[in-house]
Amino acid sequence: MKNKAKLLIGTGAAAAAGIVAVSLRLAGLGHGGEELVYKESKAEYGSLTVGITEEATVEIGTLEQRFELDISALVDSTATAASGGQTAAGAMPGGFGGMGNGGSGNGSSGMLSFGVMNVEGQASQSQSLEVADVKIAVGQEVREGDILYILTTESVEEIRETLSEDIRDAKADYEALEIEQKASRTQAQQGYDTYVTNGKYAQLIYENELKTYQEAVEDAAAAVDDKQNTYNENLLALAEIQEEYAEAQTFLREAQGAVAENYEGRHENAYYYTVYLNTRDTAQKLADQYEEELERMNDELAQLALDIQTAVRTMNQCQLDYEKAKLDLGQMQEIDAYYAGKASEWYSIQTASLDNELASAKKRYDAAEEKLAAFDHSVQDNSILAEYSGVVTEVFLSEGDTLSGGSSLVALNDSKSVSMDVSLGEEDYKAVDRDGAVNIVFTAYPDEIFSGRITEVSDAAYDSSLGTVYYTVTVTVQGELSGLYEGMTGDVTFVTKELREVCYVSNRAVFREGTKSYVKVRDDSGNIVKQEVTTGFSDGVHVEVVAGLSEGDIVLIESKVGET
Repeated sequence: MKNKAKLLIGTGAAAAAGIVAVSLRLAGLGHGGEELVYKESKAEYGSLTVGITEEATVEIGTLEQRFELDISALVDSTATAASGGQTAAGAMPGGFGGMGNGGSGNGSSGMLSFGVMNVEGQASQSQSLEVADVKIAVGQEVREGDILYILTTESVEEIRETLSEDIRDAKADYEALEIEQKASRTQAQQGYDTYVTNGKYAQLIYENELKTYQEAVEDAAAAVDDKQNTYNENLLALAEIQEEYAEAQTFLREAQGAVAENYEGRHENAYYYTVYLNTRDTAQKLADQYEEELERMNDELAQLALDIQTAVRTMNQCQLDYEKAKLDLGQMQEIDAYYAGKASEWYSIQTASLDNELASAKKRYDAAEEKLAAFDHSVQDNSILAEYSGVVTEVFLSEGDTLSGGSSLVALNDSKSVSMDVSLGEEDYKAVDRDGAVNIVFTAYPDEIFSGRITEVSDAAYDSSLGTVYYTVTVTVQGELSGLYEGMTGDVTFVTKELREVCYVSNRAVFREGTKSYVKVRDDSGNIVKQEVTTGFSDGVHVEVVAGLSEGDIVLIESKVGET
């Protein structure tokens, strides 16, 4: 690692100031027999730069073209349809309509090599392309679009037919899924409408259903009240009959006493005795009637008591039924209201699932078409074409070789990637701006300045022989690179200071007398005279002229030549 120079001129559009040598032999010689020689130099306008300069060698990048086309075959429609039996509606309460899950076989066996599915879903033997002819050789210059290899027609057509079949299968799957999903969407909509309707009328249904049970309870309670009222009325009637029966018994006893009392005089008072007998018989008949009525009414009361018990049990059962219905119907109302609230969410989930499934099928269909299009783009007229321009450095395939996914095809010099590795000591590296300008002058083109940029910097390394730390800085050359070749050398300058758009002359044209600076020029008569100038920044080769000269002015550079 050696600094060739710490200063280098950078003159913008002009690489160097134009200098015309004019040898003038003066009338008198200088001391020691020397003669003065003047060279004309023109004041230029451009940029002055200083920086750190190192020598480096050109490295041309390498491009490797690979066959990286993924044409893995899709699973055919038979295998896909076989896995699509269950609808997504099964996951929805109440059975929202759903679409089958249609299997989506999309297996890839790697880049160009792929397997074809038969109707039983078993993969056939993988396919590959076969090279029929090699059209390139090492050292040959190729341009983008040139033929690299010609492939066998049989291998190309076999893969193209497989990819075409994949398109047909994927299209059939997609179209079948579209039809099936129309029905699923209708079913999902019906489920949504059902839930929303049930939720809308849930309260009304609850009230109407519960009203039936409430009416049954009320009817049963009314029946109990009716039976109880009848029973109470019969009790009152029984009490009245019992009073009347008691009176009839008293009357009967009195009639029987009259008959017994007048028995002995029945013949003398036959008329009255007959009246007493008739009265007794009437009283007996009346008592018997009241007795029968009492027996009947007691039987009715007993039956009414049983009827009341039955009516009470019926009422209690109706009350239980009412409470149970109230609980059950309340739960159903809550469920309907919950489902109605969730219907929109479930419908969205279901339709989103349908959309996603259909989108997946469309994606598989599009992917199959894209694979065939990519294959036809990569293999044109049974040929593989160069994707880049450059000189061939390596040919990877021969006639009869098979081409699989990821196969290397050719290596080329990358004429667009020219770089130079420069070693910089630690102190120099610290002075370099990673984003700053880099100027390059190649040995083969000394009058031309190339631009570069820093693209990579290595980790710090230690040179044990010199005891210094250094960095390897990679500079990528910019601009027109067609005249650059591997191994060319040049000086790389990392610009640390630059002054743009200034007037400058060669340092050798300026001389000082005291505190003032001068240059020598010709006056209108052609005589050489000195002219005062104000100087500024210098890059070590040229110096800025702030005042005293203009662009294009001719100055003289004086040198001495010994007398022979």
